[in-house]
Amino acid sequence: MSRGKEVFLNEDIPASEVRCIGDNGEVYGIISKAQALQIAEREGVDLVLIAPDAKPPVCKVMNYSKFRYQQEKKLKEAKKKQKIIEVKEIKL
Repeated sequence: MSRGKEVFLNEDIPASEVRCIGDNGEVYGIISKAQALQIAEREGVDLVLIAPDAKPPVCKVMNYSKFRYQQEKKLKEAKKKQKIIEVKEIKL
């Protein structure tokens, strides 16, 4: 991602307890990282840290490659719609 933030996935998540949310909006509550990883593995997707500053950190069980693709698509759309204003000077 071009936001400059590092995205933590699966075992790289530094917290021991997380608030876990499913991809379909299902709330698993505050559980251990190991339990969250088991849920993600069972569903065949990734555990992604989406709010590292929260207490406890918020993680989402989702397909990370699909999420990244959608984010890049949004960025490209935003760039298309962006207007570049050019200021020209005339000296008299």
